[in-house]
Amino acid sequence: MASMGDEGSSSRAIDSTNIGFQLLKKCGWKEGTGLGVSQQGRLEPLETHVKKNKRGLGAEKIKKKKEELPVDPPSEVDSEDNKLQSKKKVKANSKRIRKMLEEDKRAKEKEFERAFFREFWPDNV
Repeated sequence: MASMGDEGSSSRAIDSTNIGFQLLKKCGWKEGTGLGVSQQGRLEPLETHVKKNKRGLGAEKIKKKKEELPVDPPSEVDSEDNKLQSKKKVKANSKRIRKMLEEDKRAKEKEFERAFFREFWPDNV
């Protein structure tokens, strides 16, 4: 058996006691040949490494924060852009709040219905 440090870190051929080796042998594979119809595949297993982050397989690069540039005094164009952005944020926030209020209203109506039915048919609800 391989020791804990050797597991998954080597790229040498697999041992004959390995379950994968045994399964390949049962399927007709011969040691020293590649996989595939023409035996053109890899001879050695893929090298593995331990992944220590929680970002997913394709997201190994960390996005760098943009360096802050010196702040210039705002011009009239900048202030208009800021006003537009703030209006968009307010609109998005108000939309979110409206949606939350609608969900609360639906929940209250549903609870009212349940209470109403409990009064008349307490065994069924």
